Amino acid sequence: MSAWTCHLMKSSPRYEKWREILGSDEAPIISPTPIKSLLGAEMADVFRLNIAKLSADQRSRLIDFIVQKFNVAEATARAEIEMSGFPIRAADVVVAFDHRFFT
Repeated sequence: MSAWTCHLMKSSPRYEKWREILGSDEAPIISPTPIKSLLGAEMADVFRLNIAKLSADQRSRLIDFIVQKFNVAEATARAEIEMSGFPIRAADVVVAFDHRFFT
């Protein structure tokens, strides 16, 4: 059981793509505190996906997405997520806290 759960927001313009990658509305993240990150030319609040908690299928779909989106080799995409992780925009998700952990 975790103190928080991160869910995709259906109102996000990237909802369908994330739903396709994750296969559910739940996104495993490392921390419930967003960090600032440079995405292209834009600074954005992001959460870091918990790559270790992704299933083999989820990891494979994420790697395929990275290969297509950024035009990189599969080995490069695989190495990048293992070393640096992968961001998910805070605007695309909502983090729900289990209040039992805070009483």
